[in-house]
Amino acid sequence: MKTLSSLLINPSSSLWGFLPFALTIFTSAFLLFQVQPLVSKQILPWFGGSPAVWTTAMLFFQTLLCLGYLYAHVLARLPSRQTQARIHVLLLVVATILAARVLPGTELRPVSSDSPVFEVLLILGSSVGLPYFCLATTGPIVQHWFTSTAHASSVFRLYALSNVGSFLALLSFPYILEPWLEQQEMGQLWTVGFWLFALLCLPVALGAWQNKSAFDSAITLHSEEGTLSSDFKNTTRPAGSSFVQRFSWIALPALASLVFIAATDQISHDVAPEPRLWITTLGLYLVTFIFTFDHPRWYRPKLLAFLTIVLLLATAGLSDIPRWFGLEWDYGVNEVRWLHYALLFVVCMLCHGELYRRRPLDSRRLTEFYLCMSVGGAFGGLFVTLVATQWFDDYHEWLIALVLVALLACHVLFRSSFNQQVILGRVVGGATAIFIVSLLLAMQNPWSWREINNADRTEILLDQNRNFYGTVSVKERRFVKEPERDDRVFFSGNVTHGQQFLSAELRHIPTTYYAKDSGIGETLLWAMEQKPQLSVALIGLGAGTLANFARTTDSYDFFEINPAAVRFAQTWFDNLASCKAVEKNILIGDARLRMEQLPKDKLYDVIVLDAFTGGSVPIHLLTREAFSIYREHLKPDGYIAINITNAYLNLYPVVKAQSEVLGMAFRHKYQSADEVRNVRRNLHFIMTHDHAYLKAYPSVNREVRDEVGRLLRYEPEDKKDLRLWTDQFSSIAPIAK
Repeated sequence: MKTLSSLLINPSSSLWGFLPFALTIFTSAFLLFQVQPLVSKQILPWFGGSPAVWTTAMLFFQTLLCLGYLYAHVLARLPSRQTQARIHVLLLVVATILAARVLPGTELRPVSSDSPVFEVLLILGSSVGLPYFCLATTGPIVQHWFTSTAHASSVFRLYALSNVGSFLALLSFPYILEPWLEQQEMGQLWTVGFWLFALLCLPVALGAWQNKSAFDSAITLHSEEGTLSSDFKNTTRPAGSSFVQRFSWIALPALASLVFIAATDQISHDVAPEPRLWITTLGLYLVTFIFTFDHPRWYRPKLLAFLTIVLLLATAGLSDIPRWFGLEWDYGVNEVRWLHYALLFVVCMLCHGELYRRRPLDSRRLTEFYLCMSVGGAFGGLFVTLVATQWFDDYHEWLIALVLVALLACHVLFRSSFNQQVILGRVVGGATAIFIVSLLLAMQNPWSWREINNADRTEILLDQNRNFYGTVSVKERRFVKEPERDDRVFFSGNVTHGQQFLSAELRHIPTTYYAKDSGIGETLLWAMEQKPQLSVALIGLGAGTLANFARTTDSYDFFEINPAAVRFAQTWFDNLASCKAVEKNILIGDARLRMEQLPKDKLYDVIVLDAFTGGSVPIHLLTREAFSIYREHLKPDGYIAINITNAYLNLYPVVKAQSEVLGMAFRHKYQSADEVRNVRRNLHFIMTHDHAYLKAYPSVNREVRDEVGRLLRYEPEDKKDLRLWTDQFSSIAPIAK
């Protein structure tokens, strides 16, 4: 088999025969992965910035990819390549016309959020559906045509090359395009790229008409030999029926896809939903395709199977075993993150390596092979989106994935370890698999964390719910020696969104980010001193902590997008029930959309934004258009107070730029943690025209010192050159910590 490097070193007719196919496939794969984040980001504000928009979009794109591969498989079955080319050129022309406007317009914006999954799928299908479908068909159909050339032995390298294009697109969007271009500009650039792809694809397709004799002779050759090249004959191939082979073509990519999505969710749950998390995990997933489909030398089954088992136990909680014997050993946050990354990589290498071992010998089955692969890849997304999200109250698909991976690793490790002693090999492999699965279930018991008993306290899970907007839960903590500290904690994912003491004396004292001496606490108390009656809007409900500031003359509106969060706040906490406000309303739905629908004369004295403490922040609430809506519903002497506490993003320059555009003065306050009062470290930003308030409460910075106490810098840090965030432009790359 000729390598890609040899084709480049010898610029003969071989290169020029390979190059058109390579450029076409590379460009199509690049555009496939460029349009996914581009269109998803465009509709993200329409669904409250929920991370589930990305998951649902992934489901849409995987399903459409599967349909594209099905089209390619059916097209390849037509006896005349001339007919194949004519049909595909017609599809290409129609898709090129529709690609002129790839970003969905405001006419597709949903009027309600009752069926978000259906609405996301409908919008994506109406806007980018056919152009994406056309791109999805390119890989398998062009590779099918490539098998009729003199370079058919390099056909799987084209698939590896397509994943190089996908990987580069994945990196270029957040780090090259997004920091410099607006959404519409990126959309126009993508359209130009699609037209370039069409120009590359046309000669490849039309070449079928001029190469009919070569194609027919290639079919005859493959019919006689049943192989793509002599290299394929010499490759060690697993035996098995056609059904078993097809099943493996579906099951192996399905397992890799499930592990990819489950690992991403698990890192978000155990560590944090960092903004660049999807880029890292998806990048690792794609890199394994590049390695395994480039050449068999990259795949070492025994080594990868052994590493998979080791990393399975380490990631699942190998540190639990020493604690069973009273020994102390645990991982830090970075160790957990990198263990998940390493496990994802070796598992995908194992799955995709085994998939490559089972590739078809007959070139006529190439499109069937890719079709089965795409079906398997879609199964992972379908299972998480339609089954796990709807029926699981936690990320149980992670444990399911671990068990399946353990079985695969044991099968690969022991399938030929005992040479002719097949029965002994199966017995040892089966016993090892049972032992490892039992150990995984013991360490990853999905119900063990529901009640945790330590020497100083007991934690009990009271309730948990998972839906389109994420996972929310409530835990009750009881302290053995300090019962006055007993409390309930509200979690959104793994981020604390409220705590309430259980004792009657402390129950209604504001905690977490909203102590009375916090930036937002001071703002509310100052406003209460100035006016006997306040109208307050709170974006982000949590446990309803800020309801404790209300007086009998005030009115409070609570905006919350997640219905489960509202139920939890009303069921497990009494901040809302005991709120003294004469009028209190809970408005379910995206806060920006709901506020935009309010009457023009609905004005607030204070608007509090509290939706940014996690790693996956709703960017659409921080754009110029969003702040215009807030300003429209703010009284002239009112306050916009923002909780910009975030461990992963420096949101200070973002909101500072918005205050300057609005022409409003501002202050910020950093507050240190106070464990006794259940006060968490927080940073608040307040913009207003009330200069008396700003004089009374100057800004408070955080001092960052080294080990010996020397002052290094003050925080928050400003970025003078940061571009203003709008609905058409926003980039987290410059503000990532």
